[in-house]
Amino acid sequence: MTPDTLVDTDAGELLREVLQDHVGRPRRLVVLAMSKDENPKTTVMVLPERASAPTLAVKVAWTSGARAAVAAEAAALRQVVAADPGLVGDTVPRLIEERQDARGAVMVTTAQRGISLSVDYHRWRHTARPRTVEHDFRCAAGWLDRLALVPLADVVEAGESDALAPGAALARKLVARWPADPVALQLAERVRDSGALVGSGSSSSVVHGDFWCGNVLRRGGLVSGVIDWEHAAFGGDPVRDRVRFALSYALYLDRHTGPGRRVTGHADLVAGRWGEGVRYAMEGSGWFPRLVQAFVALGLQQTDRDPGLWRDALLVGLAEVAAGSDHEVFAGQHLALAASLSTSSVAPAGSARPQSAVAGPAATSGRSAARGGIP
Repeated sequence: MTPDTLVDTDAGELLREVLQDHVGRPRRLVVLAMSKDENPKTTVMVLPERASAPTLAVKVAWTSGARAAVAAEAAALRQVVAADPGLVGDTVPRLIEERQDARGAVMVTTAQRGISLSVDYHRWRHTARPRTVEHDFRCAAGWLDRLALVPLADVVEAGESDALAPGAALARKLVARWPADPVALQLAERVRDSGALVGSGSSSSVVHGDFWCGNVLRRGGLVSGVIDWEHAAFGGDPVRDRVRFALSYALYLDRHTGPGRRVTGHADLVAGRWGEGVRYAMEGSGWFPRLVQAFVALGLQQTDRDPGLWRDALLVGLAEVAAGSDHEVFAGQHLALAASLSTSSVAPAGSARPQSAVAGPAATSGRSAARGGIP
């Protein structure tokens, strides 16, 4: 494949120039992903001649919105390396170049080794087995705990914060997106209350902002890379990443099960409506709901908050996706799901406290708490 066949616009010329500057010829290119949202980007992995693995990852923007996303990710990677020159144990891509001109935008980073966790997620019966799912959550928690220890003094000015959107701010975003939608208006009121309950905790950290299986790479059962940093925040609430991981993991549990059929490994989950896995995680019983609830509850406890607010934190996380997604259908689905869960009579706000969330050495509160995963 050549850049000409990859991009048939002026961005193709820019891509050719960037590739020539960094690897010359000959080279091999692999199109790893082309996003399908309203601001599409293409990711190209670059393998020098005779190399067995990619050495560079090149992201190409297709629209003005995508150009802004590339610029945001490049800025975030600069901030990460400023705060942590070790790039969280070499799991964060190192920015090599960002190039933007009238023709388009291209960002070049190092290529992280590993296989996407989403590949494992969709393997036969992977999500049906408590052992494999618990390992996924432990990997996520361990990496997030390491990220939370990155010092912010060099990248965040005193008083500056991108913490978890307070309830009021998130409510305004929902109303701004759906000003005449009674469902959005009702959800905004609930989110204002839940956000106030959850607060932002006793500590702030670097927040990835889109921490889900597709952005986590593993080798040998350990996290080897975390990619796509365009939504990162500095001085934010670390629970946001736990919430995003848990929600996205639950969302696709019934992906390979026909409607009306019970999902293997999850006695209380029957495939059906969109978002049934999230409903199951928040309102069902069994090992998976307990795991999700404990995972979020522990994050709250580590930042000196009531772990019983796990449900409110998950509800706020759903609303954040609804307010912020640039895919209109996906945003609307999250709006409807959050609204239905916000009026549920199951586990009212702040009432549930998963027992496992306070077990073991990680029960110590505060940023200095023992780190390293779920109980």
